Amino acid sequence: MNVSPQSIRPPASETKRQAVVIVHGMGEQRPMDTIRGFVGAVWSSDLSRTEGMRERVRKPDPDGTGEINKSWVHPDSRARSYELRRITTPHDIKGLRTEFYELYWSDITQGTTVQRLVAWVKGLLLRKWSDVPGDARPLYIAAWAVTAMIATLLVVPNLIEWFGLGKVLFPGWVWSIAAVFVGWLVSQFLVPYFGDVAIYVRAEPDTIAKRTEVRERGLALLRGLNDDPTYDRIVVAAHSLGTIVAYDILQLLWAERAPSGRNRRTEPELLKAFRAVGKKALPIDSTARAKVTMDAAQLDEYRLLQWQLYRQLRTAPSDKLGSWKVSDFVTFGSPLTHAEFLVTHNAADFAKAVDERLLSTCPPVSEGKSPNILYPSRSPRYPHHAAVFSATRWTNIHDKGNGWLTGDPISGPLVENFGPGILNIQVSLSWALGRIFTHTNYWSTAAQGWEVLPSGERGPRSHLDVLRDAVDLGRTSDPLPPAPTPAIRRRMKPAGSTV
Repeated sequence: MNVSPQSIRPPASETKRQAVVIVHGMGEQRPMDTIRGFVGAVWSSDLSRTEGMRERVRKPDPDGTGEINKSWVHPDSRARSYELRRITTPHDIKGLRTEFYELYWSDITQGTTVQRLVAWVKGLLLRKWSDVPGDARPLYIAAWAVTAMIATLLVVPNLIEWFGLGKVLFPGWVWSIAAVFVGWLVSQFLVPYFGDVAIYVRAEPDTIAKRTEVRERGLALLRGLNDDPTYDRIVVAAHSLGTIVAYDILQLLWAERAPSGRNRRTEPELLKAFRAVGKKALPIDSTARAKVTMDAAQLDEYRLLQWQLYRQLRTAPSDKLGSWKVSDFVTFGSPLTHAEFLVTHNAADFAKAVDERLLSTCPPVSEGKSPNILYPSRSPRYPHHAAVFSATRWTNIHDKGNGWLTGDPISGPLVENFGPGILNIQVSLSWALGRIFTHTNYWSTAAQGWEVLPSGERGPRSHLDVLRDAVDLGRTSDPLPPAPTPAIRRRMKPAGSTV
């Protein structure tokens, strides 16, 4: 009997598992909504992951046609919420199993007041035009337009009443209906969606407690996964405002778990890997930093160095606190493209935050004048606390928007703010309403989409292929696993076999 290696499923004891953590975006999200859609895009509908295997089921469609890859939902308390579950897959064609988790935080940011939202919007709008970056100006103008409309609809009815202009202008009842609409807009849309942004993005006395609670929940989840010997790889995938949440948590986890004076790592190969990545470090001077670029070949080389460093870090020789298993950070629909406007006051403040290592870049900023991320006078030598993207690859997927309605005006490329080591991929999305606000369609199997090449031409990959390649469940950077032994082959039966 001829046995295809692709139809062999290794015993669970001979394989490691990988964890994918999904961080949802702004708005009153329901538990499990985002993770179910995401798993459907990167696992269930990707039949190449189980080609030639039995790990499929019929789609639950009315007509019962088609197939999807199997998965199971298990209770899990890692995220400290009994409303959440993890979604587990069977072995794929490479013998890998994946478990998906959702970092759910929407319940923490409930209860945003109109006053907090107004204070945040006021802080955005009352800025000098020169402090608003070019890519954020369409959004800035749109915010002013919406604010002016709301103010007009709230004020005009009172003016009509005071001056008795009902017979000259629209009757008062028309303006009253408009005012009711504004109230509905504020309470049912602006506060539920942008209230999350108002609470999380900027540190204010009345937002610090909730920001801390969101981060603690995320750290608890990632700590548990990182310290679990079941997993040897973690992917963090985040959407919209969730990308800012995930970015902050990764920085905190790196400062806690990376090699340091507390978490000592002395392996020669690890030091060699840190030095190799450090040669790509960004200059200390912000002006010189802004001029650094990477072509496609240089970016591929840097991402390979990151993967090699992650492989060295994922297993600690003695103390589990010295391990780092987050190989990839995948962002889509990320407002970090406007970070100098949303997170800091202007571009100068953003550059200062990078200089002070409050913000991490990819590649990290150098420790000295010569490219290097290791402290020069420490023994053993270890990297600085803002070097999280020395060992974690960053892929950013975005759809170009015009700042108003079409595409995704919230997202954009991240290289200008966070460094040339980020793989930015533009896609073009459309759904039932065409190109109108595609912000939530990056993982939609019902939407249409494709990669946009740097030349502006349509690429060969669909938007789902782009997302699947970014998450990389098949670990394309790893060599293929060794062929199964005869003993394993005897224990396994290929798909369709009756022997």
